[in-house]
Amino acid sequence: MLALSLLTATPHPTPIIAIMSHPHGKQQYMAASYVKWIELAGGRVMPLNYHSTDAEVDAVFEQVNGALFMGGGAKLPPAARRLWSKAAVANAAGDVFPIWGSCLGFEWIMQLASGDDNILTNGFDSENLTLPLNLTATGASSRILSPAASMPVPFNSPPLSVLDALNLPVTMNNHNQGVTPASFEASSALRSTFTVISTNVDRKGTEFVSMVEGTSMPVWATQWHPEKNIFEQGVSLPSGLPYEVVQHTRAAISVSQYLVGFFVDQCRQSTHRFTSATAEWDSLIYKYTTSMEMAPEFVQTYLFGY
Repeated sequence: MLALSLLTATPHPTPIIAIMSHPHGKQQYMAASYVKWIELAGGRVMPLNYHSTDAEVDAVFEQVNGALFMGGGAKLPPAARRLWSKAAVANAAGDVFPIWGSCLGFEWIMQLASGDDNILTNGFDSENLTLPLNLTATGASSRILSPAASMPVPFNSPPLSVLDALNLPVTMNNHNQGVTPASFEASSALRSTFTVISTNVDRKGTEFVSMVEGTSMPVWATQWHPEKNIFEQGVSLPSGLPYEVVQHTRAAISVSQYLVGFFVDQCRQSTHRFTSATAEWDSLIYKYTTSMEMAPEFVQTYLFGY
């Protein structure tokens, strides 16, 4: 019965999200925090090779229920371009395929959607900086944030909604490039593809777009790192001081949980399936073990030889 259910074109209760790994010397890596973040909401993860061929991307796309572009420092690869193109065509035809981007993933999505690799501005002073969001006029009514107004932060006294929590310093930025509001407005492709949910300013007062939502495509991206609030708690030794200024308060945790819960729920609407239970199981992250080689930057990572 399981194999048959995998082939049924119905929403998936435990969707599989492809996360693209990044180069790391002769290997590739994936921060375990992204995997844990997806699993927190009931999703599962399939690693996707940064150097995947078009044929490999096409095969993965037909089987997974969404994709996540993680943060890091890698250049936008052909495999990500192929995946974005497939998703754009599919979503336009009603074949739901959600995508999330965090930090560098946000920047990749801005490059992909604009068709302009030079859309990014360099020189932001926004590394290791935790900020409250500056919501736009339509930010609170966006598809992703409108339910947050009635979602309470558990155990908080006085009562606080998840939307209210975003007015606190709970979003951890770690980037020196991004998209300015002026660059966004100057790109007709970006304006037609996304609604800006929030902006922020760096230490020098330079404004950048910090969160977007697809106008028609099920795509969301944050220039900040929601996964770090729960899963990155690295320390600098021997002092024992926090390695990064990541908030782990009730409010910060609730924001992280809320966002991934929303995204994974969107992926449940995808009807993509593996051809067999065996093929599905063999593709998942479970067969890999984590390493602390890149700590404290990432507490745990997956390292792939492919």
